[in-house]
Amino acid sequence: MAARYCLTRQPCGLFFVNDVANMRASRQTSILLKRQTSPIDKCRSRRAAFSLVELVIVVVIIGVISAVAVPRISNAAKGAKSAALMATLNSVRKAIDVYYAEHNQYPGYTPGTTTPNNTKFIEQLLDYSSATGATNPLGSSTYLYGPYLRPPFPANPFNNLSTVTVKATPAVADPTKGTVGWVAVLSNGAFYVSATTTTLNDIGVVKQDRVDAMLK
Repeated sequence: MAARYCLTRQPCGLFFVNDVANMRASRQTSILLKRQTSPIDKCRSRRAAFSLVELVIVVVIIGVISAVAVPRISNAAKGAKSAALMATLNSVRKAIDVYYAEHNQYPGYTPGTTTPNNTKFIEQLLDYSSATGATNPLGSSTYLYGPYLRPPFPANPFNNLSTVTVKATPAVADPTKGTVGWVAVLSNGAFYVSATTTTLNDIGVVKQDRVDAMLK
């Protein structure tokens, strides 16, 4: 049989073969175009990472900020500790004065005597007390006075100790600085922190009158 020819004088079956080949070629070209990256995309890809110069600049900026901010934060912390210490001293000293006004004797003695007693100093300020200085956590007709401070007894901000050493008179030697929380004097009602002048200077207490107020 003679082959059928179309207008182009080519066998009609060749149109189908050519169309399929053209479609495949077009599809492959489209895929290749999609896979190709434009210059803009390449630029964006390169900009996704920091250069060494940019990293150095960032590190320098962070260093400058740290150099300015850290000392200010440190000074603020020291100022807060100094203010807290002074507030504690004022609070305890006022409590001591009120105790004296009601007992005619400063706290820190064995009841009925004038013997210094470290434990009783704290108890006589935190508990209810009798006229002789005996203490009880509960108030009654016998224990009429106090409490003068709200528990717990405050701690020394330098060593976190709440212990108190009571001296009979100022002439008695203090315990080694920093080994106890506080020092009290039975004869005159003095109350001060157990710390060295250097320690106080480290938190910004440099004026001598303030140092004396905390150490006497």
